[in-house]
Amino acid sequence: MRIRESYVVKLGGHVLIDDRGKIRKKVFSSYVDLVTNFWREGVSIHTVVGGGRVARLYIELLAALGAPKALQDLMGIEVTKINAKLLTYALRTKGVNALFKDYLFSVDQPGDSIYVMGGVSPAQSTTAVAALLAETIKAVKLIVATDVDGLYSEDPKKNPQATLLRRVTMKELMEILKMESEPGSYKLIDSVALQVIARSKIATHIVNGLNPRNIEKAIRGEEIGTLIAP
Repeated sequence: MRIRESYVVKLGGHVLIDDRGKIRKKVFSSYVDLVTNFWREGVSIHTVVGGGRVARLYIELLAALGAPKALQDLMGIEVTKINAKLLTYALRTKGVNALFKDYLFSVDQPGDSIYVMGGVSPAQSTTAVAALLAETIKAVKLIVATDVDGLYSEDPKKNPQATLLRRVTMKELMEILKMESEPGSYKLIDSVALQVIARSKIATHIVNGLNPRNIEKAIRGEEIGTLIAP
C-alpha cells in the first residue's frame, strides 16, 4: 500500500452553514469533490467540522434556560457530529474510504482511510481537535478554513480597515488573539490549538473556505490566506 500524504482541514461551521442555519450546498458539494479528487491522487484530507449557526442556536437556547456551560458545550458538540456524519456519508457515496471518528483515542495511522470528526470535549474547540488530529497522524499541514480571508490585525467583521496578515509567528499570533473558551464562541484559533501547533511545529494555514479552491491552493503550497510559521 502506498504511503499517502495527509492534511487536516478544520472546516468551520460558518463555512458549511449560513447565518440562517441553512447548509451552503454548493460549498459542501465543492468540498466533497475536492477531498475526493485529492484522495484519488493519493492525498488524504482529513476533516474536523464545526457546528456553525445551528450549534449556536442550541447553545443560546440552553443558556436562556439556565443550563450549565458544560451542557451547552455538549449540545454544540452533538451538532458538529451530525455535520461530520453528513460529510462522511457524502464522501462514501463518491467511493472514498471515509470514516467518522468520535474520539482521538480511536485514531491511528489512517492508511487509505480519511477521518472525519466533530467536537470531542467541552471547552475545547473543533480547531483544537483538528490540531490534535494533525499531531496524531503527523499531517503535512493543518488548514483552518473559515469565512474570512485569513488572520487579521483585528476582527474584520467589526473593523473593515483591519489588515490581513500574510505570515505570522507563533509569538505574534499569541499576542494578537484573545484567549476565550465560551461555548460556541467564534475564534479562529484557541489556546489549546495554539499549544498543540507550537509543541508539534505543525505548519498551519488560515484560508477562506467559502471557496474550496483556496484549500487546494494551501495544499499545493500557493500563497493564500495567512501562514503561521511553526
